[in-house]
Amino acid sequence: MASPALQATTTIAHLTNAMLRSPSSALACVRGVSTLTRAKLPNLTRSLCTSGSRPNFLQAAGPNKKSCRAPGAIRHLSASSTSTPRPFASVAAGHAPANPPKWRPPTEECLEERPVLIIGAGNMGRRLALVWASASRPVTVYDTSQDALDATTEYLTDNLGAYCAGRGTHPGHVCTTTDLRIATTTGRLEGTQSATEAQDIELNSGAKGPWMAVDCLPESLGLKAAVLSQMEHLLPGSCILASNSCSLQTREIAAAGRLHHPERLLNTHYFIPPRNRMVELMSSSRTHAEIFPFLAAQMQRVGLAPIIVPVQSQGLIFNRIWAACKRETLAVLAEGVARPADIDALFRDFFHAEKGPCERMDEVGLDRVASVEKHCLEERPALARDGKAPLDWLVRSYVDRGSLGEKTGDGFFTSAERDALKEKHKVEHYKVVEEARGA
Repeated sequence: MASPALQATTTIAHLTNAMLRSPSSALACVRGVSTLTRAKLPNLTRSLCTSGSRPNFLQAAGPNKKSCRAPGAIRHLSASSTSTPRPFASVAAGHAPANPPKWRPPTEECLEERPVLIIGAGNMGRRLALVWASASRPVTVYDTSQDALDATTEYLTDNLGAYCAGRGTHPGHVCTTTDLRIATTTGRLEGTQSATEAQDIELNSGAKGPWMAVDCLPESLGLKAAVLSQMEHLLPGSCILASNSCSLQTREIAAAGRLHHPERLLNTHYFIPPRNRMVELMSSSRTHAEIFPFLAAQMQRVGLAPIIVPVQSQGLIFNRIWAACKRETLAVLAEGVARPADIDALFRDFFHAEKGPCERMDEVGLDRVASVEKHCLEERPALARDGKAPLDWLVRSYVDRGSLGEKTGDGFFTSAERDALKEKHKVEHYKVVEEARGA
C-alpha cells in the first residue's frame, strides 16, 4: 500500500490535472485537498521529483535523443516512464510562518539549470516559452492537453531559431510535459544514474526546480486560485509565482486560493509577445520588494520591456485604458450610433492602427470580453452606472446567442467579413501577428 505522503502527492497531481479541465470546480478541489492535508497528511510535500533514470522523451528538433542538452532542443517528457516520486519534508499546509524568510534571487549558475515553468500551452503560453527560451535558458511547458503541447512544439520549431537569430542569442532547451511531477522538478537527464547519496539529497531538495512559474491559464478566478495554491506547495520555496492575468489582481487570487506565501506572487501582464515587448509587473500587495528589480532585469535579458505598476490597479495600466475604449465602443453599438465596420474604420484611420476595437474583441472572444467587463464593474462600482447597459446588450445580443467572434465564426463581424479584413491588412502591408499555424 502506498505511503500517506505518496498518496498525498498523487492526489495533488490528480486534482491539479482535474482543475485545469474543470475551472468551475477548481476552488472546491483545492479546499478539499487542504482539508485532507490538515486532517491526515501534515507533511505535504512542496515539490516532487523522480528517482532512477531520466524519463524518455521525443526530440522534436531531430532524431538524436542524446542531443537534448544542446541549445534549442525541444523534448516531451511523459509520465509513463517515470519512477515513483519520493517526497521530502516541507512546511505543513496551513502553517505558514508569520515572518516569511527574506527572498534571495537565484544565482547565475542556478538560472542556467533551473527552468521557467509555463503553466498552460495556449496562445500565450507558447509565446512566453519562445521568449524565455531565447537566451540559452531552460523552459518547461506544462499542460493537460497533449494537442496543446504538440502545437507548442510546432510553434517553437518554426519560430525559436529565427527569433534568436534576430536577437543574436542562442535558444535554450524546452521540455513539454503533461506530468505535474516532471513540471515541478528539473529531474535527471536520460540515462544518468544516482552517483551518490548527496546527489539524491540535492535532487530531492527542490533546489533544481523552476525558479519562476508563469500562469497562462484562462481568465477564471477559481481556476487560477486553485492551481497557483497547489503550485505554491509543489514548487521550491524560492520560486516566483507569476500570473499573466489581465483583469484579476494577484491579491484577489491569493485570497481566493488561500495562498500561504503571497510574498512570492505577482502580476506579470504580457501582451502579444514576441511582437509586443512590454510587460506590466504589479505586486500582490505583499510581494517581496527584491523580486521586482531582479525579474525586470531578467526580462530585459530576453528582450522584454518591463514596467512596474507602483500601486494596486484593476486592469493594471494598459488594460484599464483599453477597457474604457471597449466600454464606449459597446455603448455606441448598443445605442445604434454606428456599425462595427464604421467604428473600426475610424479607429484605423485616426490611429494608423492595424485593427479596430470591434475586430480585436472578436479575436479575443465576446464571452471573455463580457466576463472581464463584468468583473471590472464589480470591482469598480462607480463605473456600473454607465457600463451595465452596454454589457447587458453585449450578453443579450451576442453571448447568449453563441455569436462569440472568431472562435464560433460570427461576432461583430461575420467570418467572410473578417477574411476580407485580413486580406485588406495584407494589402496594406501590416505584419501578420500569428507566426505559426495554431499560434
